[in-house]
Amino acid sequence: MTQTGPDASAVATRRGRPRWITAVDDRPVLLVVLGMLLFSIGPVLVGVSTTSGGVLSFYRLWIGAAALGIALLWRRRSHPVLTSRLGWRWAAVTGVVFGTHQLLFMLAIKATSVVDVTLMQVVAPVLVGVLARVLFGERPGAAFRAWSGLAIIGAGVVVVAGTAGPEGRPAGMALAFANVVLAAFYVVWSKRAMAHIGALPFLFGVGVAAAVTVSGYVLVAGEPVGSISGRNLTIAASIALVPGVLGHFLSTYPLSRIPANIPPVVQLAMPFISGALAWLLLDERITGLHVLGGALSIAGVVGAMSSRGGRRLRAASRSTARRERDRPDQVAA
Repeated sequence: MTQTGPDASAVATRRGRPRWITAVDDRPVLLVVLGMLLFSIGPVLVGVSTTSGGVLSFYRLWIGAAALGIALLWRRRSHPVLTSRLGWRWAAVTGVVFGTHQLLFMLAIKATSVVDVTLMQVVAPVLVGVLARVLFGERPGAAFRAWSGLAIIGAGVVVVAGTAGPEGRPAGMALAFANVVLAAFYVVWSKRAMAHIGALPFLFGVGVAAAVTVSGYVLVAGEPVGSISGRNLTIAASIALVPGVLGHFLSTYPLSRIPANIPPVVQLAMPFISGALAWLLLDERITGLHVLGGALSIAGVVGAMSSRGGRRLRAASRSTARRERDRPDQVAA
């Protein structure tokens, strides 16, 4: 029987894709790694900005939402896009969580220190692991957890090496912990949403909801959004388009095909990579502790992904990717 309509065009689109795109699409973990590398650019761009976190977040989120909206309109002109009312509701709720997470991250840094906030973030794999076990029944195994623990220690060493030490102010630590909890929920809820909506419309909905959330804060706090300089606006646009749009897309698109435990473990390499970029591009100091911590975090990530549990998770990811590649409702991002 000959297919007609959107499903037929979706299948034809798949068959006409370049072989390298299909090869990458069949390796969802690779997409998460590429997303992590783009995320690592974010702290460097924030580091060269001279405006407040609230103003930077405001422009970053609205520029990102606009870019995603344009991409979604372009995509829908030639390809089917998976959407549903439930999917849009997931995007709205998850967007509020993401926007609040962004605000708490900025407020926590102001209330305590960068090292406190970054150190708190390395416990994200633990929180995601607990949620993934409850929501998805994931049990990656003891070896995967042990290697992940090594990666957490390594990431912590990298963060401490870049500062005079944690300050541990209670209010700031509470904000930092709340930020990490919301970030963990963002990961697992994004994964659940992928069954009901494509990655591109989902991220557009998240971007709009997050931008509205941050706009409410900016309005209440009286942040001077109208006085941003051209240079800082360019930085905000760079953050929005590179780690924001591209990084989030690469990390979100494969979520339906990979276990929730994988992204936060892979992202434990970010502190070291961001530090290396800052050393290369901003001439920031790097020490032996940076190198040691980076080696531990990279070894932990590689060990976790190479462990028996990690290999099982990756194999399941590839198998799911191949099954879903031929499903019309999963083709469109």
